[in-house]
Amino acid sequence: MYSQVITRCHRTAFVIAVDQSSSMQGETTVDGRRMSKAEAVALITNSILEELLLRASHSSGLRNYYDVAVIGYADERVYSLIEGEEGFLPITSLAQKPVEYAEWQAEHTLPSGETVRVTERIPQWVHPSAAGSTPMYEMLDTVAEMVEGWCREPQNHESFPPMVFNITDGEPTDCDYNSLRSAASRLRSASTADGETLLVNIHLSAEAKSQLVFPRAEEVISAGEYARLLADISSVMPEPFNQPILDLRGDHATPPFVAMSYNASIVDGFSMLNIGSYSVTNLQ
Repeated sequence: MYSQVITRCHRTAFVIAVDQSSSMQGETTVDGRRMSKAEAVALITNSILEELLLRASHSSGLRNYYDVAVIGYADERVYSLIEGEEGFLPITSLAQKPVEYAEWQAEHTLPSGETVRVTERIPQWVHPSAAGSTPMYEMLDTVAEMVEGWCREPQNHESFPPMVFNITDGEPTDCDYNSLRSAASRLRSASTADGETLLVNIHLSAEAKSQLVFPRAEEVISAGEYARLLADISSVMPEPFNQPILDLRGDHATPPFVAMSYNASIVDGFSMLNIGSYSVTNLQ
């Protein structure tokens, strides 16, 4: 499966699930800066959405490469974070939404190895929020229904399977771990003719002692209880992406790789997105 990722061009579905529970009031480190996890989650979400818009932009205009959904979950609720929208919307519709901008000091590494800080303007579709419980089971159940419906649409039958980014500190409050595993399994099993849904967990910790991107399972063992749980429910990255992952990691690790990151920087988040949208990237 996934053999069609570089030979066909179909719409791709992206779901970004944003943990907005009270535990997101804690701090983490992103691009060398301390901030609340709520701020980090909003930054990562807005940056992913901006990247999708950039990828869909051409000299002839914006192309409908993507269907996107952005949902929040907190305080026993799962809800849309795009005002006036429920479920998926075409990337062109997102582009038409009014949006404010904020400045962000991002770190970039030059080919020489020098690190420089660059001021970037990032759209603010999603704002930081942190209150209440963490209904992660309900979120996975809701997203499963969304992607199952998307996969059933005839025009999506041969598309690259949906990608779901869950950005969280990994502390579910509405289920036990086995129930969470079952909900994640249902979500991952939603499929197109090209393969099953990819669930990518972006984990933020209050203690950023290490960073992992697309780890091997044994590399997560020392990362903490919630990181191990998220690794357990994440997809295994398909074989066609092994070489891009190795290029990103810069080592000689042996696959398989887990579809997750642990305290990854925003640049690493973009790299995850690049690999996940490999089919579209190679067809533009």
